[in-house]
Amino acid sequence: MAAPDAQSTDRPARSESGDEGLDPDRPTLTRSDERVLSYLADVGADYQAFIAGNTGLYDDHVESRLTALADAGLVERVSSEAVYRVTDAGRGALRDDCPRWSD
Repeated sequence: MAAPDAQSTDRPARSESGDEGLDPDRPTLTRSDERVLSYLADVGADYQAFIAGNTGLYDDHVESRLTALADAGLVERVSSEAVYRVTDAGRGALRDDCPRWSD
């Protein structure tokens, strides 16, 4: 089984010459990032612990991914508690073929 933040296997592989096939304007997301962003895009905003429980990821891992996604401007904290929502940039970072969470 791949690590939770392993690179998605359905993404084009990088060639030795560079980034052929990859959109340079789109951030590279881990599979965990895609799960978190897709979940938040579908539900709106949620507590970090609920994001972890509902995506099947460990709470500590979700915390680290949310921190990284927030630093990249893809999610934002919406309260003094650990409630997050996806930003427009986060929605744009999701691939068109990334399934909606509810699918």
